[in-house]
Order: sequence, then C-alpha cells, then structure tokens
Amino acid sequence: MPPTPSRRTVLAGFATAIGTSLAGCSGGGGPTYRFRTFPVGDSLDAVADNYLLDDPTDATAQYAVDYPDEYKRSVVETLFESGSVTVEGLQFTDRAEFGTTTRVFPRFASHEGTTYQIVPTGQSETTATRWVFYLDLTEGEPESSATVVSEPPSSLSETDRRIVESAMERTYASRSNPLDADDYEFPYRGVQFHERLDASASDLVPDPPFDYVERDGNYFAANAERGTLTVTNYSFEVRSVGTSREELTSYLDAEFVDARFDRENLSSETVGVLDAATAVDNGRLYTDEGSMSEGLTAVTDRLGMGEHMPDDPSSASFDQSLCRYDGQWYEARLTVR
Repeated sequence: MPPTPSRRTVLAGFATAIGTSLAGCSGGGGPTYRFRTFPVGDSLDAVADNYLLDDPTDATAQYAVDYPDEYKRSVVETLFESGSVTVEGLQFTDRAEFGTTTRVFPRFASHEGTTYQIVPTGQSETTATRWVFYLDLTEGEPESSATVVSEPPSSLSETDRRIVESAMERTYASRSNPLDADDYEFPYRGVQFHERLDASASDLVPDPPFDYVERDGNYFAANAERGTLTVTNYSFEVRSVGTSREELTSYLDAEFVDARFDRENLSSETVGVLDAATAVDNGRLYTDEGSMSEGLTAVTDRLGMGEHMPDDPSSASFDQSLCRYDGQWYEARLTVR
C-alpha cells in the first residue's frame, strides 16, 4: 500500500495546490469538475519502476505497532508460493474509485526471477476480543503515592517499550492541546494488541506497572482495556507477468495504459485542457464549473471515464488512469463535487 512515492503521498502533496483554467468553464452553478495529472515517468520503462515494489514486506500493518518482519516475510512467501494469501490488517495494494466501478492499482513485485502483479481479490470483517493499552489525560497532578514515569521504563521488554512509546506519541498527535483518550472510542484510543502482539506476554495488561506518564507538565493515566472490535482481512493473489523488463512494460501497456495523447491530432479545446492539467505553475489542474467543456469531455472519454460516470454526476471520483502527453507519462484523476 506503498513503494516509490505512493499515489496517496503524491495526492497529498498536491492537495493544497490551487490552479484554475477558465477556458471552457460554463459557470452558472452545478458541480465542479477538477482534472489533475501526476507525472510518473518519461518512459513506460520508468513507469514500470514506479509500480514495482522493491520488497512487499515493507508494507505496514494497520496497527500502531507493526507486525514482526519475520511474520510479514512468511505472508509474502505464502503469497508467491501458493498464489494467494489472506492476512489481517495488511495491504500490499488496493483498488481505486473509478466512477461507478473500481480499478486495481498497478502493483508488481519480483520473486525468484519472475515478475508478478499483486491483485487485491477481496476483504472481509470479523470480530475479535483484544486488549488495548492507552494513556488518558487527567486534570491536576497525581497523588504522591502514584508511580509516575516520563519515558518507557527500562524494566519493560522491548516490545512493551514500543507499545508505551506509541501510546505516548498518540497523546501529541496534534500540534494543539494534548489528545484526550476519552474523545475516542475503543479501540481507537490506544495501542491494540493484535494477533502478532501477544497480550499474555506483556506486563502492560491487565494492570500496567506504573500509574501515570508525564509529558510537558501533563499527566496521563496508564490503562489497559479489553473489548470486542472489528478486524479486516485482506485477500490477494499474484499473476505472473514475465521474466524480463520487456514483458513487464508490455503487460503494463496492454493492461493499464488508457490513452496516448498526440498534440497534433487533438482539437485546440483538448490541448487546452491537457496543457492546463500538466502545467506545474497551474498546479497541474484544470477546472470546469457547472458542466464539462468539450475539451474535458474528449479527454475523459479517451481515458474511459465517461462510460462510468454516475447518472447523478454531482459527486464522483476517478482515481486511476494512465496516459502519455508531450512525451511524459501521467496518472490522471477526475473529481466531481
């Protein structure tokens, strides 16, 4: 879930960019169409590098304390050796919204000389009973008999110290006032003991060996709580792509490339949209208000977006299109709000 900078990382970097193209905007109310591009390489070979994972075990579990590396390696081995795997709270890749449907993000990995595409095949939810360790903001100073620490005690195991450190980091996740655990429901108020974080081997449950943690004059009561929560299991399979870079780029071309835009074969309206959506000083953004211009309609139709536009297009997201324009490869995104 990510690899050379991930799509989410790139999207976040552009989230504050402001750019507006007035050409083709109809005004008069209605939804706003924002068409963006994100450069991913100047050749299809470079694009392939962008989508090729160096090591799938670099994926991080959706928990405050990650799975052990040896466990993630066993999951990856199972994936490549059996062709599929289901794992709790660990995503190697995902699907992208694409109007009324979804698309698989292009994600590849090599194993013993063969390159594979990693494909998400489903997810399911189950319930489990787990412990959560958390720090609860208190008012005033604790009683004199209380045990107060300012860092994880050295007497704790390495794993327990990581849990306490993670809980401490949560208390200052905001730059403003310290976070109060009472503002969060179980299990989101603290650090969850998952299937590879054995609560029975921890000194933090059921009763932590200290009463409070002090940080910058604030005191947090140490707590361990046991309850029922929902866990998500993700399923993946691998599909052989080939044993050479040429086979990988050919596969990428056949399965993921939506369009190659040649300036000389485009209308002036279409060129205007693509120029605006690829211009750095414009935030790589083209905007239409009220309805899509002819130029934007032509672009999105070439990218396969038009056929998946919802009947009520006032809210839609298209998040995975690969195209080339002026010698550069881009991922294109359309949002309608």
